[in-house]
Amino acid sequence: MTNWSYDPENNTGTLLVEGDMTINHISALKDCLIEAFENADQVVVDVSATTSVDVAGVQLLCACHRFSRGRGKKMCLRVGENGEFQQFLDEVGFSQDFICSHGNTGQCLWDASN
Repeated sequence: MTNWSYDPENNTGTLLVEGDMTINHISALKDCLIEAFENADQVVVDVSATTSVDVAGVQLLCACHRFSRGRGKKMCLRVGENGEFQQFLDEVGFSQDFICSHGNTGQCLWDASN
């Protein structure tokens, strides 16, 4: 479901999420995300290979972003060419120009300027 790669020189890592990012898989994904942030200061969550996503998956990403910011770390989202993922974000109101209210303006996970 996930593949972790780490660059110790830059203290950065990429967590590739493959397959389903739905309520049935959230617990395992949450554990992987927590471990990623224990090992790196910046984590790219690559969802370009996900095959399905639901609101629980999006909520986990938002919670993880808040978690990372609260610990002085950075989380970036890579959607790539995953049109279905992007379409789902748009359908539930998390388009790339969505700005959430939990952080500094412009610092949201969904803000394309990050």
